[in-house]
Amino acid sequence: MAALILRRKFSMLGRGFSQELAGSLIDQRGPIYTCYMRICSLLPSSTEIVYALGLDSQLVGVSHACDYPEMATSKTVVSRSVRGITHLASEEIDAIVRQAKANSNPLYWVDGDLLQELKPDLIITQEICEVCAIDSGSVFETAAKVLDYEPDILTIRPNFVADILQNVRNIATAAGVANRGWKLAEALQERIRSVVDGVSDQDARPKVLCLDWLDPLRNTGQWVPELVSIAGGNEQLAEPGALSRELTWKEVVDYAPEYLMIMPCAFDPGRARQETSEKLTGLIGLDALPAVQMDQVFLFKMSIPTRHGPRVVDVLEGLAEAMHPQIFEDISLDGVVEKYRS
Repeated sequence: MAALILRRKFSMLGRGFSQELAGSLIDQRGPIYTCYMRICSLLPSSTEIVYALGLDSQLVGVSHACDYPEMATSKTVVSRSVRGITHLASEEIDAIVRQAKANSNPLYWVDGDLLQELKPDLIITQEICEVCAIDSGSVFETAAKVLDYEPDILTIRPNFVADILQNVRNIATAAGVANRGWKLAEALQERIRSVVDGVSDQDARPKVLCLDWLDPLRNTGQWVPELVSIAGGNEQLAEPGALSRELTWKEVVDYAPEYLMIMPCAFDPGRARQETSEKLTGLIGLDALPAVQMDQVFLFKMSIPTRHGPRVVDVLEGLAEAMHPQIFEDISLDGVVEKYRS
């Protein structure tokens, strides 16, 4: 789907952060002068893109969830969670989210006073997951109330990997550094091509199941099933580009995945291990799953798989190495994925 670009408002689809790459891109720009733009990023994915583009000095505000790269945590936090829920159990978080949606209550809010103080020229928001970040409607409403000018508001909503790469280009264009966006997107695309080439001779495509949540069970959606396919796997319980959905345990048992990728959103590895042990261990038929019998259960770090920024390629490489270690030895960055030990 093509990007829709309007004056003062933008709507678009859509290796981990590298300061060296960002610096290299800046050096290659030559004597081109651009005006300083004050950027406010209200979702972690766009914050990671802003840093990868070397625009960190122009980033004046972030959301409460922007934690990568680590230096992003020093920026002014503009959006907040209505209540702290990340410490709760999976089923408790799910219940709170369901209740909020049923009552049309927001999970996050924008600090209008801070937004007014920061005076951003460009605000980046999203229309993909109201559970993960503040929705664009709230951003437009708050900006209209507290700002006496119209900032550029760019809304991203990626479904596929190509959309994520286009987001990189479009954010760079909106920030006045289009050339950097094209170079960064091409660098990411080159890594994707390396994985595609690596699995091109593999006839067998193992059955994979990626879990985004453990209680209730949910599969992954949007770009993750596509990543599995690119990495040489077959995710039959999910559709590339589609939303995630709840799964029954019977579906999982009947599917009999050969690889089980556990990707609970926003949980660190320790919490993911705990949730996996508490929610999956003891389920009837778990030990009979081919993935368990072949010791092919993997944990992905925190919310990296759900973030649609440069690190989406880290996830791809992690999947590729997990399924084809004989081809992709040590291609995955440390800390992205680890084998689950019960």
